Amino acid sequence: MSHFVRIQTQIREREHLIAALRDLHYQFQEGQELVVRGYAGNRERAEVVVNTGSAYDIGFQRKAEEYEIVADWWGVQKDTPIRQQSFVQEINQRYAYNLAKDQAREQFLIVEEEQELENGDIVILLSERG
Repeated sequence: MSHFVRIQTQIREREHLIAALRDLHYQFQEGQELVVRGYAGNRERAEVVVNTGSAYDIGFQRKAEEYEIVADWWGVQKDTPIRQQSFVQEINQRYAYNLAKDQAREQFLIVEEEQELENGDIVILLSERG
């Protein structure tokens, strides 16, 4: 019996996903047809696989335009401090942060200030180039 759970995301661009994982100091591999390990030797395939330091991995599979997260969360949560909800939230937040900063650069905007609020939100103050 497979324990794998799939979580839909709004993550579309691999480069910003990779940047988010790096920013959050996750160890990962990227490629085609990488193995995501789960319970009792069950396996899934993914393009990006996070090594959790246990016998269970977290994968990102491309589905149409977006990535979905696939993992055996029972095993991940049993053997690591990683929790599904907080992992998904932090990846989504850091992905959005990297995407916003990249889009600002493309529009020739300058990051004037960044501030992380007590609730974890990040505020970025932008201005046009003089």
